[in-house]
Amino acid sequence: MQDRYAGDIGDYGKIGLLKALQAQGLSIGVNWYRVEPMEIEKKSDGTFKQEDGKYLIPIKLWICDEKLAERLTSIAKSDCRSIDALERENLIPNAKYYNDPVTVAMREEWHNRALEILKGVDIVFVDPDNGMLVKSVGKRAVKSIKYTFYEEVRDYLQQGQSVVIYNHRSRKQEAQYFHEICIKLQEVTGVPAGEILKITFPKCSVRDYLAVPASAEHREKIKAAFFSMEQGIWGKTGMCRIPREK
Repeated sequence: MQDRYAGDIGDYGKIGLLKALQAQGLSIGVNWYRVEPMEIEKKSDGTFKQEDGKYLIPIKLWICDEKLAERLTSIAKSDCRSIDALERENLIPNAKYYNDPVTVAMREEWHNRALEILKGVDIVFVDPDNGMLVKSVGKRAVKSIKYTFYEEVRDYLQQGQSVVIYNHRSRKQEAQYFHEICIKLQEVTGVPAGEILKITFPKCSVRDYLAVPASAEHREKIKAAFFSMEQGIWGKTGMCRIPREK
């Protein structure tokens, strides 16, 4: 997550989802996986090559949660567009946050601080720029800060916490894409691939969320939250859907 994305349509879906999880009685922690913009992301004039944060919430989709849409849009259009601004708005009441920037050199220490600060919540939401680590990026590579390591998910689960992961959609077929991530999560965390839940937000840019439950009770509550999103106004407007095997 980067400050320049704060308040965009991606935040609308993710915060709407976290509120739905909270409505099921689950306490929420957010690890923003905050990163500073990299020079390779910029053009020679200092502007960004990809302006992902330009996708604000269309007026026709405010119907999903008008108050949330208004507050996010205000942040996105302000002079203080940032993760800190999202936290100050208290969009997820009583949530815990961890917003230290990720670094390559101090990654282990950064992760251990996150484990300590977010300890005690039911759900830890991890929000990396890109998603789960891919084969083409090494753990010591410059771009590794844009990814969540599978072992980091495992460590939260070992604390009894379920994990919801943001993942940017790859170009693979949907079934193969989800299968590969879930199998890798199973290998590292021990949670069966079939127990991992998914929900997709396809507007502007496809954003997927995978939930790795720490217990059967958590899984049922997460499943209920996902279902309520899909069957309610969020699903009816096309903001989200639950991927199903064909």
